[in-house]
Amino acid sequence: MRTAIRNALLSAFVAAALPVSGLGAQFGTVVADVREALAKTADQLRGRDFTEPGVLIRSAPGTSAEARGSGDPGDRVSVRRSVPGEAVRCSDGTEDSEWFEVTNRRTSVTGFVSGCYL
Repeated sequence: MRTAIRNALLSAFVAAALPVSGLGAQFGTVVADVREALAKTADQLRGRDFTEPGVLIRSAPGTSAEARGSGDPGDRVSVRRSVPGEAVRCSDGTEDSEWFEVTNRRTSVTGFVSGCYL
């Protein structure tokens, strides 16, 4: 169903933009950008999962923010948006400052989780 919605939106955009632009090469770039944005949104709506047990869901994008709850692998989360926040050192040694506002599907707790743990 999401594919059908995505294709319908893309078709509507193509129908509206083609006569106006008249620039085939630029039009192809715009279509590719729209398709990529729609695919990213669809991936976020599908949800993700926690990569480790006991991941804290916080009230703000930082490790000092109040913990509202926790999540475990298998809980699945719905991602609402990504935001910049405190840099966190991931288990693989990299640093990640991208935080996600999520809702734990099992517990319905909403808050922020470091990108290291999704």
